[in-house]
Amino acid sequence: MVLRRNLEKALTDLETRIKELEQSNEGLRLQFKNLEEKFKKREEDTKTEQKTINNLKEMIKKREEETKTKQEIIDKLEEKIKEREEEANVEQETINNLEK
Repeated sequence: MVLRRNLEKALTDLETRIKELEQSNEGLRLQFKNLEEKFKKREEDTKTEQKTINNLKEMIKKREEETKTKQEIIDKLEEKIKEREEEANVEQETINNLEK
């Protein structure tokens, strides 16, 4: 009789422990699911941020090309100015020589 009570008590304790473990597992499953959702969100955020970074890099590249083109135009204009100044100096020397 005592053995039977002890076995029933042990069985009840085991059943209680099983229920506790099942509840604990359910809590862990929920935590895992939440972490999984956060991870997916961060992956999406990272993809969005990477797209933004790539777009900005492309914009920078285009602006660098535009700046290079503009600098080439400026360099050509400065060269023309220099040539015209030299021509003006030659003409002024010619005028000065003719006035003598």
